[in-house]
Amino acid sequence: MKLEMSETFKLELPVKYLKFLKENPKGTRLKNNSRWDKRTWNLMGKSALLKRWEMSGVGEAANYECLKLYTTIQEEVGMTVTAPSANFRSVKLERVAKGFVIGHENGDYLYLDPECKFTVWAYYHDGGEVALISKSFTELLRMQKPL
Repeated sequence: MKLEMSETFKLELPVKYLKFLKENPKGTRLKNNSRWDKRTWNLMGKSALLKRWEMSGVGEAANYECLKLYTTIQEEVGMTVTAPSANFRSVKLERVAKGFVIGHENGDYLYLDPECKFTVWAYYHDGGEVALISKSFTELLRMQKPL
């Protein structure tokens, strides 16, 4: 299945995630229970993913592609070309910028990494760090706790 949201993001998303979007058109809350992250994430529905917003002085993006705005700022302020990771080696900002954002919580973002078999990562906006949350969207759903 192809994502038909934008000309700028043409890739195959996991079937399980596309099914989730269809079953949760307005999104949902997900209580994560991984050993790295035990927060409740707000997973976005299709309309929220497509919502566009502007970051002053940086540009405009849809929610699903907003990491490119944050990584642009990291580069502009002279941060290294990698994002430190809590549980993995450093990840290049270029790779983080390509992440497909699926959710948010308190200014941080949950995203799928298309360069790493759509593993699920968190982007922590305060310091620009990233952390691997799960090996797949399917695994993320299995780790959830009932709300």
